[in-house]
Amino acid sequence: MDLAVHAAGFHYWPEAATVLGHPEWLDDPRFATNELLFANGAEACELVAAAFATETFAGWKARLADIKGQWAPVQNTFDIADDPMVAANGYIAATETADGTPFRLVTPPVQFDGVAAPALRSPEFNEHGDDILLTELGLDPDTLVDLKVRGVVA
Repeated sequence: MDLAVHAAGFHYWPEAATVLGHPEWLDDPRFATNELLFANGAEACELVAAAFATETFAGWKARLADIKGQWAPVQNTFDIADDPMVAANGYIAATETADGTPFRLVTPPVQFDGVAAPALRSPEFNEHGDDILLTELGLDPDTLVDLKVRGVVA
């Protein structure tokens, strides 16, 4: 395997060691070069895992917020809804039900010229039924009432 591919990880090692609260790792001969860090990756992984076990999820999010390296927490649907990156990218938008009750909804996964498509609610059950039958299909009101009484339409 080409070690040059893994050089990017070594680039972030000093900051990671410091943020994880272990600046002494920078003097550890097992991690002194890209090649040594790669060769001793299992040991480094154990140390990093042990360091992560010392802090809460919220604590790590705060400590890692400003690092140069890439990271992302594994989040459930409740956590992700309040993630600042989700808000900054417009992935969740405010909308409301037919009666005006506000709620948040995941936006469509497309953008047009860098603008997210609006998050719109779906219609309530049969919300447009009468309009479709009367206006688009041309039924008269008496026929519509008859169809409803007989259970043909809602």
